Amino acid sequence: MQQNEIYNEDCFKYIKEIDDCSVDLILTDPPYQIEYRNLTWDGVNLDWKFLSKEFKRILKENGTAIVFQGWSNACSLPPYFLFELFKFSEWIIWDRIKGRGATKKLVSTREDIMVFTKTENYTFNKEYSNIPKKTKGFGTKNGQPNRALTNVWYDIPPLVPWSKEKVNHPTQKPLALIERLIRLYSNEGETILDPFVGSGTTGIACINMNRNFILIEQEKEYCDIAKERLSATKEKAV
Repeated sequence: MQQNEIYNEDCFKYIKEIDDCSVDLILTDPPYQIEYRNLTWDGVNLDWKFLSKEFKRILKENGTAIVFQGWSNACSLPPYFLFELFKFSEWIIWDRIKGRGATKKLVSTREDIMVFTKTENYTFNKEYSNIPKKTKGFGTKNGQPNRALTNVWYDIPPLVPWSKEKVNHPTQKPLALIERLIRLYSNEGETILDPFVGSGTTGIACINMNRNFILIEQEKEYCDIAKERLSATKEKAV
């Protein structure tokens, strides 16, 4: 399988073509398998038992798998099989500020980002948040003007309809969010897999940060959007 390509394929079939221990980071935002305003793309059934085994097979020993999840099923089916096969490393909450309405529940503004590693010897690159420190003196002793990065991220704004990077995809994530995850859990020259790439943001982040990528997207409409975005990003990088 060639790197730095996007494949319009069913990832449950195509992931079997990826070599053992060949991927450094799996980063993906799959369908959450929840019902929301009758959106059929979120009502699909995903075989997470199969995916978890494949993730473990293709990841290198120091590799990491990062999976976005909805709060309502973060503790149920998808992570269950990952918990069995991987070490649970981190549970990150992205506060996207813009929430989903609810009649008898609090408005949800969170996205759950679950980090699983194959071993304790995984790649991690420390970085700081985008939030300036309020304290002086000891607050700037380490030479960093910004606050430490915690497991709750509220310093990356969500995409709104008028955002320059917004395209026609219902669950598109900000490029800054994906780039942060890639910086934290991979190094330049390494290979990133996204089996549910959607609008192609993971690929754009990889191009920007000198990573290799393997992208899979089953829906042709979204695959075409991703290809167009990747092509434009490559042209700018030349």
